[in-house]
Amino acid sequence: MVRITPLLFAAALLAQPAQAAVTYSWHEASTSATSPPGLNIELVFSDEAVAQGSLELDFVNMCDLGEPCLDKQDSLLSLRYWYEDPWAEDGRANSIDYGHLKLPEHYFDQIRLNVTFLPGGLLNGYIYANDGNSHFEIESLGSLFTVLDAHSDEPFGCGYQYDPCSGSTGYLSNAPIVGEVPEPSSVLLAGLGLAAIGFARRRRAR
Repeated sequence: MVRITPLLFAAALLAQPAQAAVTYSWHEASTSATSPPGLNIELVFSDEAVAQGSLELDFVNMCDLGEPCLDKQDSLLSLRYWYEDPWAEDGRANSIDYGHLKLPEHYFDQIRLNVTFLPGGLLNGYIYANDGNSHFEIESLGSLFTVLDAHSDEPFGCGYQYDPCSGSTGYLSNAPIVGEVPEPSSVLLAGLGLAAIGFARRRRAR
């Protein structure tokens, strides 16, 4: 049996061809008194996954606890989550750093998500991630996500100064967000309204 060492793994990773990807980042809409400030979430999906319009995943990598060590999926290329902490060496606390074809940073990587890639670069759905040290869970109403729960074994943030961590809201988008984000239903109603106005004007012009 071949043992996977960090050196062998790094060599295999370098041999992998670059994969086209789309990055979705957290854009905060509101903060919560029960959560630390400075929430960051970043997900990188393959172009193929985004083109399909939706994605559902449910897997666990347990490299320290036995097989399976590496997941076989190649749709979610990376997931990063953290709260900003000026006292931490890297400026991050309660962090999760999952990477496709990357050894788990802590005990394991567990990810469950069911998301839809919306027009305009927005994301909606449900996301849960856990690395055995920290976890978070978010779900959206339309395209607006709410933090349902977050916790960490670290002596900062979720589970310590802030318990429970929940209530913050934001959008996951692959482009900058300027102003208020309309929900898909609002966009549809606005489009129908404009079409009705145009039709009425054409009738009056006859």
